[in-house]
Amino acid sequence: MRTALLSALLAVALVLTGCTHTDQVKSVGQLKQTSGQKPAIIVMPIDVELSILTASGLMEPQAEWTQSANQFISESLKNELSKRRTNLVPYNRANSNSDPTLAQIERLHEAVGFAAMAHHVGQAKLPSKHGRFDWTLGDDVRELKKATGADYAMFVFIRDSYSSAGRVALQVGAALLGVGVHGGYQVGFASMVDLETGEIAWFNFLSSGAGDLRKQEAADKTVTALLKGLPEA
Repeated sequence: MRTALLSALLAVALVLTGCTHTDQVKSVGQLKQTSGQKPAIIVMPIDVELSILTASGLMEPQAEWTQSANQFISESLKNELSKRRTNLVPYNRANSNSDPTLAQIERLHEAVGFAAMAHHVGQAKLPSKHGRFDWTLGDDVRELKKATGADYAMFVFIRDSYSSAGRVALQVGAALLGVGVHGGYQVGFASMVDLETGEIAWFNFLSSGAGDLRKQEAADKTVTALLKGLPEA
């Protein structure tokens, strides 16, 4: 199931890659405020993976690159969100190890995010949606609200790949024959979930044929693009 969803996401990304492309498919326009207080946002554990794209088209995950990218993206998110009229709430992932509901929420967002991508940015439109973006994580997210006191949860999913030497050689050879072979790409989505209703209040998709999440400056640019149009209080 996860492999099929990743393939669907890649298919969308390859159509859009080249320059950096973002597609905001849902926005509430403004975040809710509680008793005049700034809305509290919790940034959930980032789902990021960096890979090498081999000549055969296989993705080989790189643990060291992924670890660095996670740190860079986390720093970028903290800096970007601190500029907005919100309060950031720390998240202790150890809580999800003891609470299966919290762990399930993390996994659920990925599945819902993939589905939203396939059916709203991709070609597999759902007739029953009538073009509406009304995806939700359900009532269980209230447990996250109880555990953290946050009003919203920010979820971020990113995959980044880089062509191996063999892949580059294949691209060059194919180009000489007039055949296009794609190289590495960067694709991801971010969402803001209302922890009272479970509704995805804001959703943004990003794809790019450039960028390097192994560097802080490049990670800053990716996060800035990914958070484009994020509503404020």
